[in-house]
Amino acid sequence: MKTTLLTLVLFMISINISGQNLVQDNKIWNVVNCMNWGGCWTESFKINGDTTIDQTEYKKLLRTTDTTLTNWGLFAAIREVDNRVFIKYPSLDSENILYDFNLLVGETFSGFYYDCPFELVLQEIDTITLLNGEQREKFIFSDGEQWIKGIGSLYGLIYVGVYWCEADMYYDLSCCFENGEQIFQSDNYESCFTYTVGVDEKNKQTNYKIYPNPFTNSAIIKFNYSDSQDYILQIINQSGQIIQTLKNITSGEIEIKKGDMKNGVYFYRLQNSNGIVAKGKMIIK
Repeated sequence: MKTTLLTLVLFMISINISGQNLVQDNKIWNVVNCMNWGGCWTESFKINGDTTIDQTEYKKLLRTTDTTLTNWGLFAAIREVDNRVFIKYPSLDSENILYDFNLLVGETFSGFYYDCPFELVLQEIDTITLLNGEQREKFIFSDGEQWIKGIGSLYGLIYVGVYWCEADMYYDLSCCFENGEQIFQSDNYESCFTYTVGVDEKNKQTNYKIYPNPFTNSAIIKFNYSDSQDYILQIINQSGQIIQTLKNITSGEIEIKKGDMKNGVYFYRLQNSNGIVAKGKMIIK
């Protein structure tokens, strides 16, 4: 009886340790990509097979935009050593560090999104309960980015630090599967696959711009203003909470001030009685 219990305990521990590793052949990540004007699509990633580059052993990272998950192409090479994940892109000579799950609160993670440098300061380590009931560590950074151990960034597997480097594309992890079981579902999406053409939104929203983005102290939204319309601007955090509302707008230039907002990613939405005039993400550094 004792031998059976010991075997069961060791088996459960091995499953838990295995699930904490990110680089495994048993996972699929679905990531929603959205353009600034509203068109969105979903890409999927999985790890399958081995490869050797410059005498270093990697796993093959595959990617597809096929919802049937049948037409996969090689995207990059990836490996994990002592809770640190490295990625090697075909277009770059050297590998980049993608994750470091050994970070302590207050430490800085310095990395590259492709060849663009960024720095993330770890603000808090929390826990999250997955769909299967398992608890994992959640790393929360001062700019708003979050990682889940064994899953990766909530922006998507490869999109660590992306908002230091891009402002016109937006990325969100919608789902993650492990051993064929869904373990994560984003609150931002009802399904794992999202596709929108965004033509109507594009036609409505081409006559505006926000600059600078990212910004440090303030940004300007410039749009085609009509004095026959009443406008409302809302600033929304990543939890979906409206944290600022600006009314009585009297010109086609609106200044957004950082104020009490912390560094990170926010959403803005400008609308009038005819609908949404402008919307998107803005980044405060």
